Amino acid sequence: MPDGPGVRALKYVVIGMGILIVLGVLTVIGRIVYLANQGPKQASIATSNARLAPAARLALPSLAHVKQISMSGDRLAVHYEGPAGSAIAIVDLATGNVLSRVDLVTEVPR
Repeated sequence: MPDGPGVRALKYVVIGMGILIVLGVLTVIGRIVYLANQGPKQASIATSNARLAPAARLALPSLAHVKQISMSGDRLAVHYEGPAGSAIAIVDLATGNVLSRVDLVTEVPR
């Protein structure tokens, strides 16, 4: 049974799409292998560590305990809670100085 022009065109389209699927799968596998062989990014951490102060101290109020710590660039935010309430201290890691303290207070409704 001879193939008509429509069937022949359909065969070419199916073969072309099959090739595209194979190329797409190979691309995804190649990218996964590439990323797996890269290892963790240590360059940015190493450059920021070069700017850190040798030692830093943060004086907390008596009986205070740290609730959470967050770092962004060379700034460290320490959320702590003590008998007088909660506060956040922002420390510059390059100098070791406390840049700011933010007291967290509850607002009294009017």
